[in-house]
Amino acid sequence: MKLNRILLIVAGALFALSAYSYYDSVQRAERFERGAKFLQNLNPDSIAEILIQKGEETAHLRRDGDRFVVVDAGGYPAKNESVNRFIRDALELSLEKQVGSGESLDEELELIAGGDATTEVTFKDANQADMVHFLIGKSMDEGGGNYVRRVDSDDDTIYLTSSRVYLNTGQDDFLDKEILDVEQAEIAAIRGADFVIEDEAGSLKLTGLPGGKKESNKASQLENLLSGLRFSKHFLANAPEVQGLYFDSVVDVDLKDESGYRVEVASKADKHYLRIQGYHTAGQLSIALDAGDEETTEVADKLKRQNEIQEFNDFHGSWIYEVTETTANRVKVSAKDLVEDV
Repeated sequence: MKLNRILLIVAGALFALSAYSYYDSVQRAERFERGAKFLQNLNPDSIAEILIQKGEETAHLRRDGDRFVVVDAGGYPAKNESVNRFIRDALELSLEKQVGSGESLDEELELIAGGDATTEVTFKDANQADMVHFLIGKSMDEGGGNYVRRVDSDDDTIYLTSSRVYLNTGQDDFLDKEILDVEQAEIAAIRGADFVIEDEAGSLKLTGLPGGKKESNKASQLENLLSGLRFSKHFLANAPEVQGLYFDSVVDVDLKDESGYRVEVASKADKHYLRIQGYHTAGQLSIALDAGDEETTEVADKLKRQNEIQEFNDFHGSWIYEVTETTANRVKVSAKDLVEDV
C-alpha cells in the first residue's frame, strides 16, 4: 500500500515535470527575439496577388505569367523591379521589440484597417487565399521603426520594427511607364512631313542641309525620341478622355534591322497624347530548303523581329499615352526647326 502511494506520487511528479518542460519549451519557442523577421516562412514565389491600401491610395497587383500587372490600372504591366523591391522590403522587416495589444493601443498607434494613416498589405496565393495580411502604423515618436501588426491570425501583438518602413502604396509606384528604349546607334533614318535624317557612317545627319546652316538642338532631341520614351498617364484607346483627338504630328523612325516605329502626337487643352505603332519592311519571309547557315540565320532573325513587332502592336494598339510637352515637341518639329545659323 505504501509502495503504491510512493509510485503514485513519483508518477505525478514526473507528469508535472513533463508538462512544465513542454510549457517551457513552447514559451521559449514563442519568446520574442530582437531582430527576428516580421514575416517568417513566406515564400515569395508563391505570391500571386498583392493588395495595398493607405487612405484613399490603393494598388492591386496580380501575377500574369512571368510578371505582375496593375489590376486597377486597366491591367497595365507593372515594373518587375518595383514589385520585387516591394516584396523584398516587406520580407526584410525585422523587429525591435514587442509593444502590446488592444483596441485602444491600435488606435493610438494608427493600426486600424482602412485608417487614413495606416498601410494595409495582403499577399495572396494562386487560389486567392491570404498568405499574409498585416498593418503598418505610425513611426516611433523619437524616430526609428514603425508599429506593425498582423491581422491574419489570433495573435494581435503589436511590434516595433528595427528601422523605418518605406513601402510604395500607389499605382504609379508600380506601373512600367517605359514604352520604348532604342539606342541612337540602332536608327537608320527618321522621317517627318518635310525632312529626313539618315545614318551616315554611324552618325545621324539631316539630309539637304542648306549652306550656312547647321543642325539645331531640336535635331539632336528628335534623334533621341525613342531613347527612354515614357508616359505620364495611360488610357484605353476607347476611353472617353481621349476621344476626338487629332494626331496631326507624325514621325517614322526606321531601324537598321528593317523594322521601325511610327510615333503620332495630338494636343488638347494643354495636354499632349501619343500613340505608337511598329512596322517591318522586310515583307513576306521564307527560308529556302537549300539556304546556307548564314541566310537561314538572317531570315530567322527577321522572322523573330516581325513577331516582336506584332506583339508590340497587339499590346500598344490598345493604349493612348499622355506624355510631357517636351516629348510631344520632339515629334511636332518641322524642317525649319531642325536648322539654325552657323
